[in-house]
Amino acid sequence: MPIKFIRTVRNPDLEQVVNLAKRRTWYSPPHAFATWSIQDAKGKISVSKVNFPAGVDMGVLRLNFIPTTATLINALIKGKIVSAGVGLEVDLSGATIRATPDPDSDVEEGAYWPFRAANNAEAAFRLPTFDEAKFVSGSTSVDTADADVIAFRDRILAGQTVGLTNVSPSTEHGDDLTVADPAYEQFKASRSKK
Repeated sequence: MPIKFIRTVRNPDLEQVVNLAKRRTWYSPPHAFATWSIQDAKGKISVSKVNFPAGVDMGVLRLNFIPTTATLINALIKGKIVSAGVGLEVDLSGATIRATPDPDSDVEEGAYWPFRAANNAEAAFRLPTFDEAKFVSGSTSVDTADADVIAFRDRILAGQTVGLTNVSPSTEHGDDLTVADPAYEQFKASRSKK
C-alpha cells in the first residue's frame, strides 16, 4: 500500500497555504530525466532535474531538448551551467551559456517552479542562482511577464518538437504537464561538490 505524505507549501505572494497530498511508493516507476548542474561564484554546485516519461526519445532529449533548454535556463540564472545530462554528460557546446558564473551568483538563491498535469499530479524543480531581476519587484514571485521566463515556462509545458518527435517534460509517472503554477523565490542550503 502506498504511503501518503502531506506537506504544506506557503507562498507569501499568493497569500495562501496549499496542502499537497501525494501518494508515494518506495520505488519510482521507470522514467527519464534531464539535469542541469549550475555553479555559483563560490564554486558551489546545485542540480536542477526535470522528469520525462519512460518512452521519451532519448536522442532528441539528449541532442536537442537539453542543450536548447540550457540556453533558456541561462537567460534566467546568474550562475554558470557546468554540465547537463540524462544519466550521461551532454555536450553543451551548441548552447549559448556564460563562460563563468556572475560574481554575485549563489546556488542557495533560486526559483522554485511547480507544474501540474491534467490529473493534478505534480512535478517541480528548482533553478539555482536565479537572477533576482527576473522576480517581480518587491516580491518573491517570478515575473511571468518577462520574455525569458515565458520562453522557459512554455518550453517545459510544450516541450520541443524536432521533425515529427516531441520531447515534453512530465511527472515521474509520465503524466504530461499542462499547468504552470506560480514560480517563486526559494533559498536552499547547498552542498559543495569539490
